[in-house]
This record gives sequence, structure tokens and C-alpha cells, in this order.
Amino acid sequence: MSGKKKVVGTGGELLMHQLVAQGVEYAFTNTGSAEAGFFDAFLTVPGVQPILLLSESLVLSAADGYAKAAGKPAFVNVHLAAGTRQGSGQLQNAFFDGTPMVVTAALRDNGSFGDHNTLGASSGFSQMGAVEDITKKRWEVTDARGIPMATRRAFKEAMTMPTGPVYLAYSSPALDAKGVEGVIQAAHPLEMPETPGGATVAKMQDALLNAENPLLLVGPDVKSAGAQREVVALSENYSLPTAVGFYDYGAFPMAHPNYIGMIDNIPSEGYDVVICVGYRQNTRAEAKDEKFTDAETIIVIGHDSSMIGNTFAVDLDVWGNVRHTLTALNGLWKPDHANLRQIQQRKQALIAQSRERAEKQSGQVKAHAGDMPIHPLYLGDMMGRTLARNTLVVSENFRAADHLMPFGYGDEDWRLVRTYGGSLGFGLGGAIGAQLGDPSRPVVLSIGDGSVMYSSSGFWTMARYSLPILTVIWNNMQYQTVRTNFASWGGSMKGQNRYPETFLGDPEIDFVMLAKAQGIDGLLVREPGELEAALKRGRAAQAAGEPFVLDVKITNVGAGSDQSWYMPHSLKA
Repeated sequence: MSGKKKVVGTGGELLMHQLVAQGVEYAFTNTGSAEAGFFDAFLTVPGVQPILLLSESLVLSAADGYAKAAGKPAFVNVHLAAGTRQGSGQLQNAFFDGTPMVVTAALRDNGSFGDHNTLGASSGFSQMGAVEDITKKRWEVTDARGIPMATRRAFKEAMTMPTGPVYLAYSSPALDAKGVEGVIQAAHPLEMPETPGGATVAKMQDALLNAENPLLLVGPDVKSAGAQREVVALSENYSLPTAVGFYDYGAFPMAHPNYIGMIDNIPSEGYDVVICVGYRQNTRAEAKDEKFTDAETIIVIGHDSSMIGNTFAVDLDVWGNVRHTLTALNGLWKPDHANLRQIQQRKQALIAQSRERAEKQSGQVKAHAGDMPIHPLYLGDMMGRTLARNTLVVSENFRAADHLMPFGYGDEDWRLVRTYGGSLGFGLGGAIGAQLGDPSRPVVLSIGDGSVMYSSSGFWTMARYSLPILTVIWNNMQYQTVRTNFASWGGSMKGQNRYPETFLGDPEIDFVMLAKAQGIDGLLVREPGELEAALKRGRAAQAAGEPFVLDVKITNVGAGSDQSWYMPHSLKA
């Protein structure tokens, strides 16, 4: 019944056996010679498919996308010290998102005191130190007999709430060792308490029943807990105006009448009860964060105790499984509660507000339908109307129109895959991982032109493994987010309407050619009249099992949108 078995083999083979026991489907990797003992095991222990990506940052972002789409931990192998450092930006993203993954690398002993040991350790360097602030846990394994145990422990730690990445460095001699006996058994995450105490749940219900101006704020832990239905039920029962965290459009369906916007775009005051569910409270905090301080009651439900009450004061903090807690709270709801005056008034107000928002949005799209180049609102709207309703959208856009897209929304399920850690280069790898993690859905990558260049070799992996991903590049030849922030900062840049090193033209990047050079077909779209046909062409390619790229020329928006200036330089006299 325990599922334990003893296996004799090399250290690499023991690792592979443990991965098979964990149910690992894919090993996301960029090949390193120091990990030879691990790669040799692919030939002797079947069951795990390697996925080759051409940089460590792509490896980590693909694993991140896989875990988010599949709802289970990803396995990663990168090269020792140098490879670990190369992937640190995307590991940071995974850490901030709480993405469950096990990241492994080889380890060379630092017994040598030379100052240049190439890819391995050098005097004073700690491979563990390189990932200390961006992983939940980290270990070195120097004895081959400990490889199954350490790997099993890493998966348990990664999957246990609050979830996150765990790093394991296996010494090369441990991976290479022969005739080693190990115990193989799958690891299971620790189960959090099913529900909080009855008195706590009753307090939450009492606050919501008596609230005049409540706010429901939801975040990424709603998804990690599988609590989508429960949070919608809570919002509907109490007619709660519902906001999402910073660009966390996948936490609540924006087509819902109760949706009121992203946290950055709603008032900070005027609420008597604020209930935060799965919301990561460290988002964009200031030194003195006074958000919601006028609220009589602030309730926070979350998986990570360190995120509760860390940027604004909380009256009732509930640490535990978000889904189970919401189930208990919704269980106290009675149909008669819907007749309460304040709930009825909020319901009618939210319906009216939703209609007004839809009409305004429709008017904005129509006003820009003929813009040349294509307006971002028109592109987002056309994608929303053209893509399949169950589309899984992977986004690396911060100033686009993600909110107009379907991203897998159905009656009981919605999923947008993106990252919140701030390190660019997530998009292509994230889409690769998402397609592998949920092959039942069409995957569309929505990405800016600047972001593509951080991870463009991902097109090669899409082509190699025939991953039918439609990539839509929002191409304005700008680092638009940076330019917009520069304009807000002001100074001479705003005064002269010159924003150094934000213009990406001259030369213009040919993204279709870039994709074709790696085995993927594509189209350049310049005019709004071409857009619908181009999107349908991309969908047809997907249906045929082929990746496809659309390079869509879009209008610059915001401050400085009319500038294409940069500081010229030439080595020629």
C-alpha cells in the first residue's frame, strides 16, 4: 500500500526513477555536461520526456507556464553555477508567483582555491547563495544514496502551501555513482486544515451580511487553490464589488457584472468591509501603505502567513486553504439573505455599472476601429471575438488589452497564464509550458515586441515539438511601459518629448522572418481590415497542429506616443 520500492542503479537513474514515481511528464532542460549522469538515465529509465530549450531563462519560464496550466509541479534541470545564474530572472518570477517546481543542477566541489574554475564554483562562491532569496528551500546532495529522498522532499515542499520553487544541486560524482541502492516513493503535499473554526467563519459572515460598502479583492492564490467557483459564489451571494490584484486578470472573470477593475484603478477608501481572498498583500506596497485604513473591518484569507498583514493592518486574518475556507463561508449562506436591503441595492448597482462599462468599452473600440496602425483596443477586441472561448491566453503584455480576451473562461473555469515577478522573457517559454501542461486547449501567446527579443529562441522549441501555439506580437517598436513611466517621471525627457533607448526601430525587427528562420510560418498585419482573416489563419494553423506567428503593427498610446527618437551613434567618422 505504501508504494515504496528499492532500486539499484546510478545516481542519475535513481533520480529518474524518483521522477517517474512523482508522475513527472517532462523535464524542462538546457543540456549541461556536468549533468551527464542525469542525461544518461534518459536512455535506461523510460517515462520522462526531455524538452530542450535554448537558454536557461526559457527553461524556467516554460516550467512556470507548465505548472500554472497543468496545476501540478514542474521539473527543471539547468547547468550548475553559470546556468543557475542565467535562469535567475525567471526563477524570481516563479518565486513571486508561488509556482511549484523543482529546479535541479549539478554541483562541482569547491575544494579548489583557484579564482577561475569556469562553470563550477570558485573561491568564496556559493551556488546555494545564488538562489537563496528566490526559492522556498534549497539543498546540496553529495551522496548518491540521498538523491531519491532529497528529490521526494523537494516535491513535497514545492507542492505544500504556500507553494513555490525548490532548488536541488546534485554533485556530479553523486549523479555518476554506480550500483547505488535507493528507496523510491512518491511524495505528497501536506494538507492544510480543512476549515477555520466555526466562530471565525461566523465572524466573516456577520461582517459581510451587515456591510454597506464592501469590497472583495482576489489574487493568484484563488487559482492555486482551485477556488474559482467558490470565489464567484461568494461574490454573487453577497453582491460584492470584486477587484483583482495587479494585472491578475485570471483570478476573477472580467465579464462578470460584479467585476469592477484592477486594484490600481479603484478607490482606496470608502469601504466598510474589505475581504481579501488569495491576494498577495506585498503588491506595489509603499513605505507607508494606508490603503483601506478607513475600513471598519479588513479580512484576509490566504495560504502564506507572511503575506497576511504585511502592508496594511488586518482585523481578521485566516491562514489556511482558501477553497476550504470559502466553502465553509458559503455554506452559511441562506436564500433569505438575498432579500437584505443592502445586498439588493448592491446587486442592482453592479448590474447597471456593468452595462455602462460594456457600452463605454464598445464605444471606445468602435472609435478606433479604423486606426492605422491598428489600435490596441481593436486588436484585443478582435482577439476576444475571434479566438475560441476556451483559449488559454499566455500574456506578457503590461499595457495591452488583455481584459478584452477570453483566456479560457467558461462557466466554471478560467485561466490566464502570466507572471508578476517583473523579469521580462517569460512569454515564449510560458506558452510552451502551458501548451504541454494543458494540451486540450488552444494556446495563444499575447506578447509585446520588446519582450519577444528576450526569448525569441523559444520559436525553435515550438517548431521542434510541433506545439500549435499562436503567437500574436503587439508591435509598436517601443518599450512602451518604460516610455510611459519615463513620461510620468517628467524631467527633460517629458519636456523635450525624447525618451532615450525606448524606440526599437531603425532597424525594424522582422518577426515573421525571425520565426521562419526557426521553422514557424507567420504573417505581417498592418491594417485593421486584415486582422480578422489573419487571426483565422492562425487558428487554422493551430487546428492543423502547427505553430503560427502574427506580427501586428499597433498604434503607440500614452505620453510620448508620437516619438521615434533615439541617440544615434556610429563608429564611422
